[in-house]
Amino acid sequence: MSSIVNGLFAGRSGIASHGTAIAVVGDNISNSSTIGFKASRSEFEDLVSGGQASNRVVGSGSQIAAVSTIFTQGTLESTGRQLDLAIAGNGFFVLNDGGQRFYSRAGNFKVNSAGFLVNQNNLEVLGFPAGGSGALERININNASQDTNISTSEITVTGNVDASATNLAAGTLAALNATTPRAGTAGAGTGTYADLSNAAEFSTVVEVFDTLGAAHTITVFFFKTATNEYTAQAYVNAEEVSGSPAGDAGEPRLIYNSAGTDANIVLQFNPDGTLTSTSETSLQLSVPWANGSSTSSIDLDLSNFTQFSTQSNVTALTQNGKGVGSVGSISISQNGEIFALLSNGQSSIIGTIGLVNFSNPEGLTRSGNNLLQQSPNSGEPIVGRPGSGTLGTIESGRIELSTVDIADQFVKLITLQRGFQANSRIITTINQLLNDIIQLA
Repeated sequence: MSSIVNGLFAGRSGIASHGTAIAVVGDNISNSSTIGFKASRSEFEDLVSGGQASNRVVGSGSQIAAVSTIFTQGTLESTGRQLDLAIAGNGFFVLNDGGQRFYSRAGNFKVNSAGFLVNQNNLEVLGFPAGGSGALERININNASQDTNISTSEITVTGNVDASATNLAAGTLAALNATTPRAGTAGAGTGTYADLSNAAEFSTVVEVFDTLGAAHTITVFFFKTATNEYTAQAYVNAEEVSGSPAGDAGEPRLIYNSAGTDANIVLQFNPDGTLTSTSETSLQLSVPWANGSSTSSIDLDLSNFTQFSTQSNVTALTQNGKGVGSVGSISISQNGEIFALLSNGQSSIIGTIGLVNFSNPEGLTRSGNNLLQQSPNSGEPIVGRPGSGTLGTIESGRIELSTVDIADQFVKLITLQRGFQANSRIITTINQLLNDIIQLA
């Protein structure tokens, strides 16, 4: 009689354990589209009631010993979005919520209004900012360090001037210079850019940067002053340099050297079109900017010019100084380094994405919202950079899909359903047997 009653408890425990296992399968199927989700499984164990006679142990059914998360690598899907990150290998992203740390495999990140890298629930992504303390900190995408090479101090122009151009009439250039005050003087002038353009055989424009990172335009005019000779002079807008009357905005100012004694480069050519050994090739320009920056000393180098009977042109123009730029776009390498491409052409490392691993990842506890928390069973977090030690690498523009195999889950669901039904039938059968016994009374 007691063994029959024990069968009721076995059926009841079987129903409970199979019901829990079905709930786990349902949770897996529900999360088949959840980014970074890891499928779980129910692990059954048997129950044995106490006080049994020796060699006549009768079980009391089953129970769920644990619901284990299986941390296998999920498929990486390409998205093309730079802030979608996937971990190829071991490790977890580290997220901060008011000082409390969470861990996740879901790398669908974004930038918040303050410029910090966050997940979709606005938890801050932690890493190693450039110039930081070396500990895990939040990462601000806008904190890109500028190159110290901001202002322009060197300009090199390479090109050709037309040997067949007509020589400028004697005294024309001197007359132009007389009506165009030099940069830094207070006098008003009557010379215009149109006058200079009409007299010059050729001109080119160079963008330069002062010590504050502000951009300015310098125009270099080339005048054919004699056979096999060109004179180059540099000009800047009146409003950009000190000493110019307000009414002269947009008018040219001739740039002299720091001594105020020289304003031109006289290029003298050999009959074969090359520069003579005694030709001037450079000029140290001195530009007193009006915006409060330091006076620029710029070396204008024309040593690579030729003179052939073809159209005047510039084939190359190089300069140092990039000005101050803002973050235009970012890219993230496999080792987690975040590179910012600035609007001035520079690139800068903002920081590195941080990863952690645990001696027992299956010991982490789920917190919802794709988050995991440390527990006594997981061990302490092992912090590192992507690609170091046992940590995986970062795949930018990709996300890790759920590891749930729907076909496998439905097979399990059918098996568990049969188990649930069988345990229900145990209780029905024992109930009928007990009715039969009662009817014997």
